[in-house]
Amino acid sequence: MRKTKRLALLCLLLLASVSSAVVAHAVGVMQSFSNTENAEIDIQTASVTLILTPDDRQKVTNIVLLDSQIQELLEGADNYTIDVSEIFGFLETASGGIELIPKEGVAQATIEINNDYGEEFGVQVITVIINLENEEITEIKVNPENRKLKVNDNVLSPSELVKDASKYDGAIMTVSGKVSLLGEVFGYLFMLDEEVTVFYRHEEATIDVSNIENGDTVTVTGKFVAPDTIYAIKIEKN
Repeated sequence: MRKTKRLALLCLLLLASVSSAVVAHAVGVMQSFSNTENAEIDIQTASVTLILTPDDRQKVTNIVLLDSQIQELLEGADNYTIDVSEIFGFLETASGGIELIPKEGVAQATIEINNDYGEEFGVQVITVIINLENEEITEIKVNPENRKLKVNDNVLSPSELVKDASKYDGAIMTVSGKVSLLGEVFGYLFMLDEEVTVFYRHEEATIDVSNIENGDTVTVTGKFVAPDTIYAIKIEKN
């Protein structure tokens, strides 16, 4: 559910399986990992069955949005998104693999709040656990808001950018370096100084790189996503 159009925050989760496999919600999977301490898991197969119906997801959304604490947190937000997912547990199979089992009767809603502060933007994540049988919230976890620069006017080297990746994550950055792997790998991308991956065709922009060759030095401006990726909006050959 969206209040306004979500900021261009790109994320990819691929869950591979040698048996049946589907894409699972990242937050739900990672929550289960966080509950497994001091354990080494060799995942040979990952079979996932999703159990939440569209009606369940809508019910969870309604429960969350009617909660007074959530309403207070969302009040005044520039925009927000709500994702509803299963909560997974692990089951070791007879063959030694790991099966992801959704827990029945519970669901997780992840709310991401985005605020515009001029030169900075703020992102805050709220995690809500819902008991579907009782139709009530059992836990609300409110993470602190994380503020990032929208634009950084300094031209950095790829090594400088990667060194302070968390500082610049989500900001519009300008970085200069030597091109490699252009046209040599699958996808619309190349490397800068073999440290930063640059995507030149994506949801926000399509940039002509026909005049650029491997070995050229270029200056790239675009959105940086930690730890080492830029989604370019402008590329200039030096």
